Amino acid sequence: MNSKPKISVIIPTYNEETNIKKSLIAVKKQRCNIPYEIIVADGQSSDETVTIARKFAKVYITPKKGKSFQVNYVVPKTSGDLLVFLDADTLIDEFFLQKIYRIFEKHKNLFACSARVKYYDGKAISFKLGSQVFSITNYFFLNFSMHLYYFFKTLLRYPELIGCNIIIRRGIFLKVGGFKQLPPNLIGMDKVFSDSLIYLSRKMKKGKIRTLNFISVLTSGRF
Repeated sequence: MNSKPKISVIIPTYNEETNIKKSLIAVKKQRCNIPYEIIVADGQSSDETVTIARKFAKVYITPKKGKSFQVNYVVPKTSGDLLVFLDADTLIDEFFLQKIYRIFEKHKNLFACSARVKYYDGKAISFKLGSQVFSITNYFFLNFSMHLYYFFKTLLRYPELIGCNIIIRRGIFLKVGGFKQLPPNLIGMDKVFSDSLIYLSRKMKKGKIRTLNFISVLTSGRF
């Protein structure tokens, strides 16, 4: 796009050759009249991730791997006032960026948000109820329980962003100092980041962090 991007989509990767193409195609095919850019922050993959990603996005090779470091490293190289962080196995629908941008334009007090998550790669499970046969995935209850978890976190005024999709205003991201560098393999980057945002909003006496139940993304259930 010729005009300066208003949205920067940032995807950290490390050996994601089996997932990255689908995710980037989903971002590339957005029906969005807002200028946006696609940035891949690669942590020195040893597979074909970078080769694939360069067909769809601007790729930066970071000096070391680690999701927090990779994301923080590329943010200064982006232009958008709205930062969209996606995992390499997360899929968005074709109107995702348009809808997200409108939400932030309408709600000036919104600091950051995540869309609801649905896990897409579970195995089908069939069961019979009376004469009817029903089929669900083995992630059905995981999807439901995760939805309840984030709903009640928000209800109790301790909202938690979802790591596979975090959308935040650039200025707010910079105010909290980006993602905290946690020890390797320690789960909880998104919770620590959410807590930093909650602290900032209370200190500033303004700002909201939300999970959007009316917008969803698909992501892998791998852990």
